[in-house]
Amino acid sequence: MFGVGQNLRFAEWLQSEIDKRGWSQSDCARACELNRAVINKLLNGKCKPQPVTLMAISRGFKIPVETAYRAAGLLPPSNDGEESTQELIHIFHSLQSPQSKATAIRLLKALLAEEENG
Repeated sequence: MFGVGQNLRFAEWLQSEIDKRGWSQSDCARACELNRAVINKLLNGKCKPQPVTLMAISRGFKIPVETAYRAAGLLPPSNDGEESTQELIHIFHSLQSPQSKATAIRLLKALLAEEENG
């Protein structure tokens, strides 16, 4: 069940994400392709985020949709490191060119080798 407390926790998370980006409510609405009134209602805890809204927010913020669902209380909290893994997968899938994906893999392998060697 999505109670008033969960609405407020989501509102705090949403405001934090907006603030991280230096955005206004209008900037957020544009990036997420949502009506500014929806953003305002979410920030004021007057409505609960719907799945389609969470999808739009995740696209606008360029974050994994699971992160938005967790913030809304629709998924359980992530285990340590799970959110980083989801972000890594999201970023990798966002890469368009095969060359960029190959470069990302090489960089990760180099970081792993560096950690293993010292």
